[in-house]
Amino acid sequence: MTALIQKILAWRLEPKHSFSSWVRNCHWGIRFKLTLIILTLIALTTISSTLVIISIMDNYLLQSLVKRGTTIALSAATPAGFSILAKDRLALDNLVSKIKETQPDVAYMAIIDHKGIILAHNKVNLSGNQFEPIGGRIIEQGNDFRVQKIERAGLESYEFTSPIQFANQKVGDVVVGLKSDFLLSARKAARNQTSWIAILALFLGAAGTLVLTKFLTAPIKRLAAGVSQIKAGDSEVEIKITSRDELGELTRSFNEMSKVILEQKESLQSYAENLEESYTSMVRILAAALDARDKYTLGHSARVAWLSILIGKKLGLDHEELKDLEMACFLHDIGKLRVPDRILQKEQALEIEEYALVMKHPHHGAEILRLADSLHKYIPAVLHHHEWYDGNGYPDGLKGEEIHLYAQIVTIADSYDAMTSSRPYRQGLSKRAATNELKKFKGTQFSPRLVDIFVESLGDFDEVMEISIAG
Repeated sequence: MTALIQKILAWRLEPKHSFSSWVRNCHWGIRFKLTLIILTLIALTTISSTLVIISIMDNYLLQSLVKRGTTIALSAATPAGFSILAKDRLALDNLVSKIKETQPDVAYMAIIDHKGIILAHNKVNLSGNQFEPIGGRIIEQGNDFRVQKIERAGLESYEFTSPIQFANQKVGDVVVGLKSDFLLSARKAARNQTSWIAILALFLGAAGTLVLTKFLTAPIKRLAAGVSQIKAGDSEVEIKITSRDELGELTRSFNEMSKVILEQKESLQSYAENLEESYTSMVRILAAALDARDKYTLGHSARVAWLSILIGKKLGLDHEELKDLEMACFLHDIGKLRVPDRILQKEQALEIEEYALVMKHPHHGAEILRLADSLHKYIPAVLHHHEWYDGNGYPDGLKGEEIHLYAQIVTIADSYDAMTSSRPYRQGLSKRAATNELKKFKGTQFSPRLVDIFVESLGDFDEVMEISIAG
């Protein structure tokens, strides 16, 4: 490097020499050439990987915001639909207020009817006014939602619009605006971390160019492969460190960059899990409210869920499958929302017309669940939990393994809880009598295999309880 500086000074002291002639006459050492080439490659690799990582992070954060806003809008659409049909403005105001209080990044929220009139708004004084749609850049659009970036009242935000439908008829819209500064701050933090790591990687790369080519070639190829993995969507990338010099530090820095992506992804995943837990809690509250309409069925859905989980664990269902089974149990009687209280709370046996109306609740439940894509997976259990194993059930007369496994499980748990619960017109059966009834209808109403598993599960539970009490 000193020789190169001396040549430059000498050239400046001799103006008669042109720059092109100096380049032709200059003796370029192999070490300088390799240093220049490798440094250029490292710089390009680091910069390109940094740009790719920033692009991936930006897109991931935007998609997470879209999922979050869509979840809020869709989760509000169903209860809002019931409240609109019931003309319950107070319930709509409470819904908007609760969501605004619990979600700090919600800039505004409105529920509007099919004519565009605001029925509820976080700013109460806007209720009753015409909602003014604002055109903006469409971020994403589906059958049941639209996301666009707009500026409303001087505030830049992402506006989510989801239709409120009931019985395939649109009755209004839910509009949710999320503040854009939350996304911008997350992007800025991610870019700052990535930029500092990129600067460190460049510095270490410059130092690494001073080592021999045989120590440089393999690690650079590994770095390029790591960038390709990140491009392919693999955020958990770690490159093997083969040296303790500056190039090893460069590799460590790259691994740190990969960990930053993974940490950001895990943080967003944790945020999504919290949203899912909130969603699960809302379903449980809805099921409890439904059961509470009839004092004799209070806690019914929770007991059916507990009994079904006993069967699911014996069958070896994994954690996610057990969660889906539990949610299906909480939702299995949601169709009774459309059954009048006078029938649900009747203390005498139902008449034929009344019973026929109650028998429609599986269809009503399926219609309600079709309003949100995230609830479609629970439809088979809700629609078919009154099917019989021999095909004499309703609503579709399915038989045997045509009936979804969850529906078969819910049928047993639902029947057992109904038999052991007391009613005004009959006393609830004992555990022994109820299990005998289940065994009696094996192969007709219930799956023989699942009945045996259920009876065995109840026995195991009793043994655990006895041991616990004795201890």
